[in-house]
Amino acid sequence: MEIISLLINTIIESLTSIAQLSLILIPILIMIEIARHYQVIEKMTDKIKGALRFLTLPGEAAFPMLAGIFFGIVLGAALIIEYSREGYLNKRDLLLIGIFLSICHSVVEDTLIFAVFGANPVVLLTTRLILAIIITRAVAYLLDRSGTKLA
Repeated sequence: MEIISLLINTIIESLTSIAQLSLILIPILIMIEIARHYQVIEKMTDKIKGALRFLTLPGEAAFPMLAGIFFGIVLGAALIIEYSREGYLNKRDLLLIGIFLSICHSVVEDTLIFAVFGANPVVLLTTRLILAIIITRAVAYLLDRSGTKLA
């Protein structure tokens, strides 16, 4: 009896988690399609073109990068996976985006949380952004210099 009860609880909790994720991801994917239709992505790419060029990333990386920076790795990952499946990003781009976002993700939420505990938000944001840029650029340089092809 106890095993059946545990199994039922596990199934209910799993379905609840899936429903909660769906409530977040489905609207995001709809917004992506709307953004594509109205060429919002192209407009955003123009605004951060210099930063993407410095990181040696294509313009298609703009939207997934911005989503990851502002909303976090989970939501950014949904876009990154989508862009990868559609062929907009190659493995090198995915690696560089992953490095950048592992250091500098969810800057709005994380900064607010740490600021509540007394951290200086300007120092926090600046440090994370500078480290993400330096490390991502260094890896891009090493990949390009070594001639390593990530097919």
